[in-house]
Amino acid sequence: MRTKLLATAAIAALCFGGPAFADESEALINQSGVSNNADIDQTEGLENEGYIDQTGDENSASITQKHTPPGSQIYSIATNTADIDQTSAVGAAVGNSATVTQTADTVTGAAPNSVDIDQNTAGSLAQTASVDQVGGQGNSVTVAQGLTDDTGGEVATVSQEGNDNSAVVAQDGTGDTTTVAQLGDANAASVTQTGSDNNSTVDQIGNDNDSTVTQNAIGAYADNDQTGDNNVSTIAQTDDSSNGTINIPNADPESTVIQAGNNNTSTVDQTNTGGGFNQVANVNQNGDTNSSSVTQEGTGPGFTGTLRTNVTQTGGSSSTVSQTAVDGQANNAFATINQSGASISEVNQSLDGNRATGITANVTQDGGSSAFVDQSVENTATSGAVTSGSVIATLDQNGGSVANVNQGIAGNGSTNISASITQDGGATANVDQFMNGDGQSGLSTTILQDGMSTANVSQSFNMDGSQNFDAIVTQYGDGNTANVDQYDNAPGETGQKADNSVLADVYQDGSGNTANVTQEGRVWQDSSLNAYVTQIGSDNEASIDQDGKSSTAAIDQIGGASFNMASIDQSGFSNDSYIVQTGHGNTGSVLQNGGRGDADIDQSGDDNSATVTQGNNSGRNLTASVTQSGNDNTGEITQTGGEFSTASILQSTDGNMATISQSGGDFNDASINQTVTAGNMASIVQTGSYNSATVNQYPCRPGPVFRPGTFIPHTGRTEP
Repeated sequence: MRTKLLATAAIAALCFGGPAFADESEALINQSGVSNNADIDQTEGLENEGYIDQTGDENSASITQKHTPPGSQIYSIATNTADIDQTSAVGAAVGNSATVTQTADTVTGAAPNSVDIDQNTAGSLAQTASVDQVGGQGNSVTVAQGLTDDTGGEVATVSQEGNDNSAVVAQDGTGDTTTVAQLGDANAASVTQTGSDNNSTVDQIGNDNDSTVTQNAIGAYADNDQTGDNNVSTIAQTDDSSNGTINIPNADPESTVIQAGNNNTSTVDQTNTGGGFNQVANVNQNGDTNSSSVTQEGTGPGFTGTLRTNVTQTGGSSSTVSQTAVDGQANNAFATINQSGASISEVNQSLDGNRATGITANVTQDGGSSAFVDQSVENTATSGAVTSGSVIATLDQNGGSVANVNQGIAGNGSTNISASITQDGGATANVDQFMNGDGQSGLSTTILQDGMSTANVSQSFNMDGSQNFDAIVTQYGDGNTANVDQYDNAPGETGQKADNSVLADVYQDGSGNTANVTQEGRVWQDSSLNAYVTQIGSDNEASIDQDGKSSTAAIDQIGGASFNMASIDQSGFSNDSYIVQTGHGNTGSVLQNGGRGDADIDQSGDDNSATVTQGNNSGRNLTASVTQSGNDNTGEITQTGGEFSTASILQSTDGNMATISQSGGDFNDASINQTVTAGNMASIVQTGSYNSATVNQYPCRPGPVFRPGTFIPHTGRTEP
């Protein structure tokens, strides 16, 4: 507490007198009552001190301090001090206001100006404090208004112009409003508001600015605008209301941070512990190597609000977004990230509760950036089909970027997981998706890449009645790699519903590409496992591995060059395979183990080779057909076990070889047709009952018959 040595009347006379040019000026005013007005004018002097204490209602206090040295005298130290305290009684109709204006020297070495305003009331109306400082270095302002139980609304406005300014505003009440504007270097502003309907705006222009805002209220709003280098912004908003801001217009806690410059840092922390709540965070950073961190939490009972974050960054910055909603009907978390340059983005979104649903992440990056998206929904319901889902991630990257997406839903009635990734320039995409719960449906991944990119997709479904899972990968350019893994990890139990409609579709247009697809389901329950690989170009490799019921696999390789390869491995029941290759040196191989398998290989070009192996003793109705056109083709079919098997090989051009072996089972049929001029070989081995074999090898047409004495064309001789 300061010591007041002068009488009130004497100070008042001094304050309201004419201007004084003394080096030191001290004014003290004490007032009590209603509608008092205190005005201290210190426009001259070197070390000015102004103190106003008011007790009562509807009082007004103003302090003006300015240093203008007379003549040519140069001062190296100029200090102004202003302190206003206003207090009103409990239940009074208060309406106090306080204003301080200070103008100081800008001389090097000038001491800091100081303003201290303290207002407290237990009444019901607003208090107002206004501070204006112009010039000088290292100015400081402190404003404190209200008490813990205050029901009024305070308004504090601070404006500073100069270097090394600091403003601290603490307001405790209902409907507080704070505005701080600082212009200069190394400014610092700290605002703390506790209560309801808080509104804080901080505008700083200069270098090395630091702003901290802490608000605890329904409808808190914070707007932070910083321009300059190395700025730091921290905003924390917390609400413990039981109903939050539901149905209250313009009352959602919303934070907006705008920073221009390099190496800036922004931190936003929003929390609700009471119930329904809508949280919004907007961050815009324009410059290089900036950092943004946003944390939003809804943890109250019966949470039904929305979490929303928007981040825009330039110049190779980093962004971290964490959104969590727990309990009740947790839903609706949105994160949108826009970055330019070699940036890093991390998004973590989690919903936990009965009927939890609604997660969306949108990330746009360029210049070799990295994005990490982790999304999860947890439905704690132990019975019944309670819907949980709607998990969406959309990533758009260029310039050799990396995308990592992890998505999962746990709970009955899980539905709708989707990831969409678009990349170019030698990018990498990794997607891991899972569903765990009865009645799952709607799991999807779509990846579009070009230019030596890599796509890795892993999908798993772990409970009863899974359906509608698909992974689609499209790649353009040379040297791309696509790996798709789809698994049903649930145990095969009697009475379980079948999993169906599982699709993997890979399309590659270019040379030197590789595609691998693996699908695994419960052998006797699952159906409709579909895998398609289409490759256009040369030197491509494709592989499909399926394990399950009613599987389908297809590989198309189309190109005019050599060294294409295709391989299909199927295990289970009712498998179907299809391979088409056009080009040089193609190799196709199909291995099926189970009943009702069907394999078809069609190859055109030179140096082709096709191998089909089907079934065992459990296989039935197996069919294999190899058609090859070109030179030096080799076809081989082996069928073991099963009934009603059929194998057929048709080859054209020179140097073809065909081998068919059938063993065990009834009603087998084998046929080899080679329509070549020379060098063909055919071999059929059959073991079992009711087998039939047909081999046709002959020239394209019969040769001419020459009688004795006939001239033989192109030989120069006559038949003897």
